[in-house]
Amino acid sequence: MTRPGFRKGRPGGAQAPGTRDGGDGFLSTALFSQAQILHLMKNEFARARRHGIPMGCLVAQVDRLPQLVDLHGAELRQAVRGSVAKLVRDKTRGSDLLGATNDDRYLLVMPHTDLAQTRIVADRLHQLFADFEITVDGRALALTISLGVSACDDQKTMFFDTLLAQAESALEFAVRSGGDQVVSFGESRLRGELPVADREQRDDADGGER
Repeated sequence: MTRPGFRKGRPGGAQAPGTRDGGDGFLSTALFSQAQILHLMKNEFARARRHGIPMGCLVAQVDRLPQLVDLHGAELRQAVRGSVAKLVRDKTRGSDLLGATNDDRYLLVMPHTDLAQTRIVADRLHQLFADFEITVDGRALALTISLGVSACDDQKTMFFDTLLAQAESALEFAVRSGGDQVVSFGESRLRGELPVADREQRDDADGGER
């Protein structure tokens, strides 16, 4: 198994399905769409369940990006997307899958990766993003990123969207705690965040209101 956090090219330079980059088979400035990455995650999750192998999930967002885009314009969003894609391309494996969701979040799916390994990748990406300098209209901006991680490595997670909800819950906890940090789903539970199942039950009891 490839060590997590270090990218290897695909055998023979084969191109990954859905990519538009003819280089080493991964996305450069292009990302999988939300529909594509969710479809790929569902397939990888089913494979992980079937063969009893772990799978990691990482959700990230640049802190205060909507407010910064209001100040600096839409080109900042594109610059951020390119920087995130390049960072992941350089520091993850060819089998890892990255997509952008509709709310300025990035979803990284890592087959054959348990929770400890997923955390290693998240910590590395968090540290390296701090060294990125994103320039808009000649101005360098100091940006930070928050990441939430989860993994299915014990076969207790039954559905891929539960795994995704766990990573999103951890991310939301990181943002509410000030941002610029990595939080795993287990940490968010220990530090006071309701487990996903408990929150869903509470919402049902309240008639779905938040």
